[in-house]
Amino acid sequence: MTDVTDDPADVASIGDRLRALRTEHGYSIRSLAERAEISSSVISEVERGKTEPSISTLKRVAAALGTSITYFFTAPSQMNGHVIRAKERITISPAGDNGHEARTSMKAQGVHFELASPHESEVLEAIFGRYEVGASTGDELYSHEGEEWAMVLKGRFKITLADEVYFLNPGDSIWFQSTTPHKIENVANEVSEYIWIDTPKSF
Repeated sequence: MTDVTDDPADVASIGDRLRALRTEHGYSIRSLAERAEISSSVISEVERGKTEPSISTLKRVAAALGTSITYFFTAPSQMNGHVIRAKERITISPAGDNGHEARTSMKAQGVHFELASPHESEVLEAIFGRYEVGASTGDELYSHEGEEWAMVLKGRFKITLADEVYFLNPGDSIWFQSTTPHKIENVANEVSEYIWIDTPKSF
């Protein structure tokens, strides 16, 4: 077997990356071995850091997992994507504690925000919002620089843009310039949720 690395730490890292991606795909060792047309024992030993995999082995495994061989040698911080798991989202205060003036009028009760985009994002910000029945962004319309896009995930929202009113149901989306005075209300008889994207970042 042709070695791809002489560093035991690198071998362990390759095994960890392989196990993580296999698990994400929902493959067992046996099913991955069948897809890659290699033995289950090889995959098991690579994942446990017991075997230094050959280039041909990694190519077969990478192809079976829909990635390239460089995946196994690239640190997570160097990769193109940044995944934020649902349970890892950071809660944002809706009452203005973060210093964002445009949100200071929001009713703290009944509105819950979680950051769904990474801090590394320079201009785009995605927010997961949950509104209790009757909750809103306040009595007054507010505005700021930028633009916004949102999609309703659950419930029903009333979006007021200056003198225009829109009602959004699950699957509906809306875009507008943030300089337009706006207000958001949950008008469903249940909790309503959305994904809201601002650019530039406003929190």
